[in-house]
Amino acid sequence: LAKTIEGLSAYCKEIQPDMIIIHGDRVEALAGAIVGSLNNILVAHIEGGEISGTIDELIRHATSKMSHVHFVSNDTAKKRLIQMGELETSVSVIGSPDLDIMFSNTLPDLQTVKEYYEIDFDHYAVAMFHPVTTEFQNMQHYADNFVGALLEDDRPYVVIYPNNDLGNSAILKAYEKLKGNDRFRVFPSLRFEYFLTLLKNARFIIGNSSAGIREAPYYGLPIINIGSRQQNRSVNGDILNVTYDKAAIQEALKVIGAHTVQKITGDYGSGNSAELFVSSLKEANLWQLNHQKQFRDI
Repeated sequence: LAKTIEGLSAYCKEIQPDMIIIHGDRVEALAGAIVGSLNNILVAHIEGGEISGTIDELIRHATSKMSHVHFVSNDTAKKRLIQMGELETSVSVIGSPDLDIMFSNTLPDLQTVKEYYEIDFDHYAVAMFHPVTTEFQNMQHYADNFVGALLEDDRPYVVIYPNNDLGNSAILKAYEKLKGNDRFRVFPSLRFEYFLTLLKNARFIIGNSSAGIREAPYYGLPIINIGSRQQNRSVNGDILNVTYDKAAIQEALKVIGAHTVQKITGDYGSGNSAELFVSSLKEANLWQLNHQKQFRDI
């Protein structure tokens, strides 16, 4: 965080931007908000006002409080920002930018993605398991249960590394058990567009990633959501929610093949957020917002 703030501060002094645009709930976004607010630069935050119940939520809200302009995914997020004292005139609903990419006709085809990442499975599931900061003391046990259930299953998996939050070393240690097993292809990260193609064509997704709550339902993909990480997000009723218990995960794996879900629409926009975003930037009132933020009581 400190290095990002230092580097971005130097860059902003060099180029003198009119606005810093940041996205989401990670420390890089927080760094951008800090740099902007301390250098009298307008800060625009995309996808503020959402909740998850983890450390990400705290970072997201802190980022929003240091931002002057807000581009949110839906009316619920807008309401939360207003509850946090943000000016209603500074909040615009544009939907989630992810949807623009998800339904773009420029996504790579599945064969291209498989060849690029050397994935030779005909069918596969996606596995993503992240640490929960407030439960880091138990993460080794949780990760071992997760990996143990996957090892005792008989399906191929594309596994993606956890984020770098406290507790990720426990998950990486558990992933060591997957080495040399032909049913698993493990990646530190994937290009987002390539990931979406893999997700769209997967049999299901398992773990505790927001991809199972946000992206997967739009593709009509079966989802096994494990544990508490996504507990406060808007959850689709078709998602199979289970505890960290190995037996519970295995029971979900037994039925997921026959589980059907309805594709959702509308919760996070219609795939035209970029168009709405650019339209908002063209409005003169946006650039006249007071750089000295005001708290609005309700």
